[in-house]
Amino acid sequence: MDLQPLEPAASWWFYGNNLHLGTLVAAAWTAKPMRVAFSDRRERIALLGCGGEQRLRQASRTWRCSNGCCLLMAKDACTMETSFSSAVAFALSDEHLLQAALSMGGYHQQPEGWQDILDQAHGWSPPADPAKPSLLAALRQTMDMAGQLSGYGRGLLDSLRLDDQIHRLMAAMLLPDLREDKSLDRLRLRQRQGRDAFDELIDYIKQNLGGPLTLTVLESRSHYSRRALQYAFAERMGCGATQWIKNQRLDLARRRLEYPTAKDSVGSIAKECGYRSLGLFSVDFQQRFHVKPSQLLRESRPE
Repeated sequence: MDLQPLEPAASWWFYGNNLHLGTLVAAAWTAKPMRVAFSDRRERIALLGCGGEQRLRQASRTWRCSNGCCLLMAKDACTMETSFSSAVAFALSDEHLLQAALSMGGYHQQPEGWQDILDQAHGWSPPADPAKPSLLAALRQTMDMAGQLSGYGRGLLDSLRLDDQIHRLMAAMLLPDLREDKSLDRLRLRQRQGRDAFDELIDYIKQNLGGPLTLTVLESRSHYSRRALQYAFAERMGCGATQWIKNQRLDLARRRLEYPTAKDSVGSIAKECGYRSLGLFSVDFQQRFHVKPSQLLRESRPE
């Protein structure tokens, strides 16, 4: 929302660059001391310190982030003051974090206390023993690898799905259960044994993304009421039914555009993924992945 140098403007400088990692955009910078104000946001800001110090203040508490530290801020407004420093910042959505947690832990539904965990800020410091493997070290290595591979083009970074890896690492940092083998085994067993009508509905949606999936259709398939459907999706998937289905369709479209057949066109793939309007599909796809579907299709075709 606002950025102010903490030194005379004539001698102040800022060097920055953005890196696209699938659904995630990371901003890296090196700058002289500055003060930045952030407004309320739809996504959470994660900050990985690389040099100097960043001090973030939110809800009357101050968080310090130096080399090797990681902060995950709540969505509320906050301010940041830095020394001569460098850092990497990236936005994380609640939906992607929840999907990562569900996939890793075999959760049958949203983990207990999940929203309370997300509604507070978190900070992680480097391990006392630098030789000991840690999630924080893995996060730094993933970011370093993304920087090293960025020179080979965005296609390679998207193919490696480093954004999914980053969401999984952050989910594991947030949920202790994901770091416990016994807990994982218990949760996976519960998932295998505890499938219900909602799980069957999710299977139906994934198998019929090209067809009509209105709330009326979902009601008839699952025998949930419309209100119960919205509550179940919000509780288990972290978003409404319509939003979740749209994301599934766009994810399918991305995979189809990345590995097209000779006869595929943007229009045919959009229709296959449940879109009847090519214009709406293009808008939704660009908002989700920050690239035109036609451009992705051209780059994916063998020369």
